[in-house]
Amino acid sequence: MVTPSQHTQASVKVPNVRVLVQMLQAIKCTGKQYCTVLMGPEGLSVRWEIDSKTLQSSIFLRPEMFSEYQCSGGVRVFGLQFNHLMDTLQVFASSGHELVLKYPNANMQLECQMNEGGEGSVVNMYAQLDSQEMPIPKDLSDYWQDPSSYFLIPGSLLKETIEDLEWTAIGSNNSTVEVLMQRQPRRLSFTAQAAGSLQIDFPVGDLGGFSCAEAEVRFSYKYKNLRTALSNIPQKDATGVNSKVSIDAQGLMKITHMVNLQHIMDQEGFLGQAAYTESQVDISRTGIVSFMMVAEEEGADGTH
Repeated sequence: MVTPSQHTQASVKVPNVRVLVQMLQAIKCTGKQYCTVLMGPEGLSVRWEIDSKTLQSSIFLRPEMFSEYQCSGGVRVFGLQFNHLMDTLQVFASSGHELVLKYPNANMQLECQMNEGGEGSVVNMYAQLDSQEMPIPKDLSDYWQDPSSYFLIPGSLLKETIEDLEWTAIGSNNSTVEVLMQRQPRRLSFTAQAAGSLQIDFPVGDLGGFSCAEAEVRFSYKYKNLRTALSNIPQKDATGVNSKVSIDAQGLMKITHMVNLQHIMDQEGFLGQAAYTESQVDISRTGIVSFMMVAEEEGADGTH
């Protein structure tokens, strides 16, 4: 990790700011909370966790997603107030030009710069965001215990399911959703019980993959955490998003959304100024949005 005192500057060019905005909106950091930014040779990551540390979210973009990526000499780690970052990027997103991000400057700030050409003149848009020294968040995946189970499913189906379960949580701050995986016969269901009760069984044919470590795997999760992870998937209708849901032996859940970045740009009708080669597109068009969440504790009756 590069310490702030080393002042080693990293610089990246974002060809389409709208894509970055949509990816960041998916992690659902709210209010004046801080997110942790990691800029390193392997890519750009933004991470956030709720105060209780029972839910973590992150995005990851490979260097190939950027039209230029200069970040040698280690990983830069710093904190930014999330709403300031989003408000700034929203301003730049209205333009069709590349955005340059540099960190750190002499004042330990993130610099944002965009040059807009027109009629022989250049208009510069410029912003500086104060950063805060922050450690790399402890990753919940460090506590992962095998054996684990998983299923592969279209992101649009997960989003539709969590929205259908919403009415059961009305008036309840502690509503939960039970996730059931069964090996034989193969079965996957989400069941919510609070103000009302609703069970949704997923069509087995819609699953791209399914592996159940035990005869039956059954854990419960806070509805609000699942809603955060499943209802803010990038892209207007969550098409072009493939999702993998994994559950370890203790109920720790990892949700990974693999987002087709080219599909977002096609939906926006706005491809930015960078010209990718065909080989680059194959690598760079997939962004990663990840969530980790802890299962509810088991009750006295043996239920979760």
